[in-house]
Parts: sequence; structure tokens; C-alpha cells
Amino acid sequence: MKKQLMIAVAALAMLAFAGCSGQGKNGGQAHNRPRANEDETRQAFEKVMSAFARRDVATLNDMMSSSAIFIDPPAGPGVFSWTEAKPILEKSFSTSVPFQLTNESGYRIGVDHELGWIATVYHIRVPNDKGSFTQSDGGMSMLFQKTDAGYQVLMLHASRLAPAGTKPTSAEEAGKIPSTKKK
Repeated sequence: MKKQLMIAVAALAMLAFAGCSGQGKNGGQAHNRPRANEDETRQAFEKVMSAFARRDVATLNDMMSSSAIFIDPPAGPGVFSWTEAKPILEKSFSTSVPFQLTNESGYRIGVDHELGWIATVYHIRVPNDKGSFTQSDGGMSMLFQKTDAGYQVLMLHASRLAPAGTKPTSAEEAGKIPSTKKK
């Protein structure tokens, strides 16, 4: 009886050790995954933004997860997978006018295990026919996963902000939602 108890305790200890060393449930992958940190997440975000500014689809392709999701991306309104967004971006980059892309340095940034995210405001400046620039601002958020190969974009969300001084319009006033009021 005492020998069986010792064997059971030893087996439990081995199972506990295997779980802690990455050999447990699901192969212990969560224990062995690289941990994201704020500085590396910021660097990954800047790399993506620089690739957009240079119209560098190859760098973007290297940084996108195979299951990356784009919500209202720079390519146009909608929800796209990377495989859907990539050709749209390539076409847009080949036909668009030169632009300057910058973003606010005061990010909202966070990390949890292998995930890192950033939310910030971006600015696009496009030359106009008066010899100056027209600026458009928007909000951008990205979710990254740190992998052994580096940071991969899991989700990118971009939205345009209303120009300064513009009075907000309700969706009903804009005619996008039919009025439910009785006339």
C-alpha cells in the first residue's frame, strides 16, 4: 500500500512537472510562447505604419497573420481577411497620389502574454492643387501576436475622423437609417 502511494505521488509530480515545462495540456504551448512587451509592440506598429507610408506590400505581407482581419482598412470600407485586402491595397497603392502618413506618438498600448495592441490617431496628408496639403485624420488600432518569427498582425481597424469644426450628423439625418418616427 505504501509503495502504491509513493508511485501515485511520483506520477502526480511527474505530471505536474510536465505541465509546467510545456509538456502538458495542448502541448504546453502557452507556457513556451514568447511574451509580448510594450516596446516591441510599439516597434512592430511603427514597422507596419512605415510599410503603409512606403506602400510596401511585401513588408505588410510578412507581418500579417494568415488569418489577419481588417476592419475599414485603408483599402476601403468593410471587413476583410488579409487575402482579400492585399490585392485591394496593391491596386490602391499603384494608383493613389503621393501621401504622407504619420501617427500620434501618445499611443494607448497594452500587452498580455503573447498579445500586444496599440490604439492611436493617424494623419494622412495629400498634396492639393493649391500647392499645400489636405489633411485627413483617423483612429487606428492593431492587435499583434508575438511568435517565434516575430510580431504578426491579427487585426487592424482604421476609421476616419470627422474634419475639425464639422457638426456631427446622426445616421438618421444622413439618410442611412430610415426614420422610425410617424409622420
